[in-house]
Amino acid sequence: MRLALAGAIALLATALVTTSAAADSPNSSPAAPAASAPAPAQYQIGTFNMAGGNAEHGTKGDEAPEALARSVRDRMPAVVAIQEGCGDWTLALWNKLREQQYDVLLNPVLQRAGGPNAECYHPNSFGFGNGLIMRKDIGFDPNTYRAHELTKNAAVDPARKDHKEQREMLCVTAPARNLVACSVHLTHDDRQLRIAEAAEARRILAVEYAGHTKLVGGDLNDDPLSAAADQFYDSGYGFGARGELKEADSICGNKITPVANIYWTPCRLGEGTHGTGKIDYLFVSPRVHVRWADATSANHSDHVPLWAEVTL
Repeated sequence: MRLALAGAIALLATALVTTSAAADSPNSSPAAPAASAPAPAQYQIGTFNMAGGNAEHGTKGDEAPEALARSVRDRMPAVVAIQEGCGDWTLALWNKLREQQYDVLLNPVLQRAGGPNAECYHPNSFGFGNGLIMRKDIGFDPNTYRAHELTKNAAVDPARKDHKEQREMLCVTAPARNLVACSVHLTHDDRQLRIAEAAEARRILAVEYAGHTKLVGGDLNDDPLSAAADQFYDSGYGFGARGELKEADSICGNKITPVANIYWTPCRLGEGTHGTGKIDYLFVSPRVHVRWADATSANHSDHVPLWAEVTL
């Protein structure tokens, strides 16, 4: 099920619209790009795990979405990828950001194969999953959303994955810009399954969104040199990388190379986002110029937001 909280979709200002999921539907392929794209400009982008599934922070009320909405109003990012979002928090975000002309989507995931929906740690959360906050003037079309099923389609034995929470990658395109934004969240407690989910995400990005400029934010639940992260990092980063993306918060900036010139430190490393470790990432296509990136702070999550300014 999808919770669609967008000005073009909601029938009433306070309505919560629930529709059938478009997960990997053959009728929901990305729209063809328009003939001409807008002129390049600088925008912030971000990714944030809101910790709706965390026993401490997932119990919170309006203070969690209010803190994120305040940051969005201050930064006016083009897009923010959300993981561990909640349906009620999504509704609150939409109500707090609609005057700034944002659309907000959440795609609840299943507790296990066949359902029911996963839920946040507080009552009446109306689902738990990935989301996207999108500026309307960028051209993101909520009707192009696709919830790509990673756990379900991971190349592992069904007995290994069917009892797990069914992780997904939520993507929306901006057809006039030939742009796609995605939010991804991988399994935390099974390395083999996590790698298979990441490989499926790599396949989707390469095949389903071939030729698109990509903005991918997510919680990979693994470190930058892991086999799961290999699936996202451009092969030029080395150390087993086999993806096609640049990490916005790389210690080497826009350079896609195995190690930093001075200290011979892997360029795949970046700021900590979960305690002292890095498990949250903000990937972009190599042609996207990153002006700066920063892991900030959060009072209502065990993760911190990751922000960057890029040229789109």
